[in-house]
Amino acid sequence: MFKKSLFVVVFATGLFITGCDKDSDSGVQTGSSVDVSKILELPYSSLTPAEQKVKLENESIELVEYGNALKSSSAIEAFQNLGRLLGENSVSFGSEKIDGVEKIYQYADFYAVFKWNASKKDWDKTESGSELKFEFPAKKTASSNNAVFSVKAESSGVAVTNTYEDWDSDLRKYIEKTETFYLPKSSTGILTINGKEEGKIEMSAEYQGSNQAPRKASQSMTLSDGYVFTGNFEKAAENSISAKLEFKGKVLFEAAAKSGIKIDEIIDLLVEDDEISNNLYNKANAYIKILDNVVLVYDIDIENYVKETNALDEIDKKRNDLWNKWPAYQNHYQEIGKLEKEWSDKFAEISNKYQTVILASIEDGAKIASLSVKSEKDGEYSNYYEWNGSEWREGYYDNQQNAWIYPEYTKKYDYYHTVSYLKFNDNTNVDIETYFSDGFTEFVKKWESFVNSFDR
Repeated sequence: MFKKSLFVVVFATGLFITGCDKDSDSGVQTGSSVDVSKILELPYSSLTPAEQKVKLENESIELVEYGNALKSSSAIEAFQNLGRLLGENSVSFGSEKIDGVEKIYQYADFYAVFKWNASKKDWDKTESGSELKFEFPAKKTASSNNAVFSVKAESSGVAVTNTYEDWDSDLRKYIEKTETFYLPKSSTGILTINGKEEGKIEMSAEYQGSNQAPRKASQSMTLSDGYVFTGNFEKAAENSISAKLEFKGKVLFEAAAKSGIKIDEIIDLLVEDDEISNNLYNKANAYIKILDNVVLVYDIDIENYVKETNALDEIDKKRNDLWNKWPAYQNHYQEIGKLEKEWSDKFAEISNKYQTVILASIEDGAKIASLSVKSEKDGEYSNYYEWNGSEWREGYYDNQQNAWIYPEYTKKYDYYHTVSYLKFNDNTNVDIETYFSDGFTEFVKKWESFVNSFDR
């Protein structure tokens, strides 16, 4: 489970990091917040793609090394084991199951004490009127319940009502039941191991009326090892979401996004299975900053991107209509091929027109690379072939006639797809997959060692 956590995102993004002059500042940020518009205007770095690659591995290794303390983090291992135990043996409140650590914070009125029973390999439950507590082994190999995770929550008053069927042993049939839970306004969970506090998770949320989707929310996780994670979300005219990871005061990872998407209206339309108007999407931008050093910026005009990509459905329809003319499609290969290329070309054009992706050095005040999308040939389509004793004959098998049919003319067309490229200061364009296909040997070794350390 941990492999898919925030740290995987952090270190995977570290592949893009490059070295910088750590004493300079290009004025693209206020405090720790990055100004996306200023990043987009930066000039390119003078380093060549090859020089960037040399620094990439060194900085990526540095990022991994900042995470090494997590390998021996007692809090992380305890949360891992609690998640494993709940995954194998969930606990229930009515129809609601807690089968993971994240589910513990779902409602404010989950009250009980659960103690892990190693002999039964299950949880023993006792009632509680004030908290939700789990007593369990801090490690997979531990023999006693030396860890305690206790959560206390305050209700927001926003109700969630569930209707479900439950087996009635007296009536010997399923009967319909209704239950109501309340979303939390705030909650605090404290993890102790051998009586010492090793971690704390705090969450808060603000709601508008009875709307179950919070208007504003925040979360923080503090570990005794020195790691602090914070996250915030606010739904407004301009929606915003942010996250930050620190280690002993040093920012390892920071991300933020803003958009004018009309979330509530889109959710309502999705629930009703109605068509979503393009003007509900608006625009958005985001950034990911690593080691307070390098930033990856993404800017998109969602409204026009969605509008024009949806229009590509017409090309798909024409292409599918031709394919459905069985077996007459054999006479439409050239048209199908043109539509195949047209779709790919237009998708690449739309991507470049409405999306901007920039990797930049904050301290150097320069772009490292920008992302561009190209339409390229991906292969060829051709009919089946059969050897008739002297030559290969092209044809297709007709299931209705139960026989091979050979058209008068040999026809085929090209497949197309879109490929993402990195553009550097010298206008060099390198396929991302190609650029990262060699080098980074030491980083990959350290990264794999880091990830594998959590297989416990």
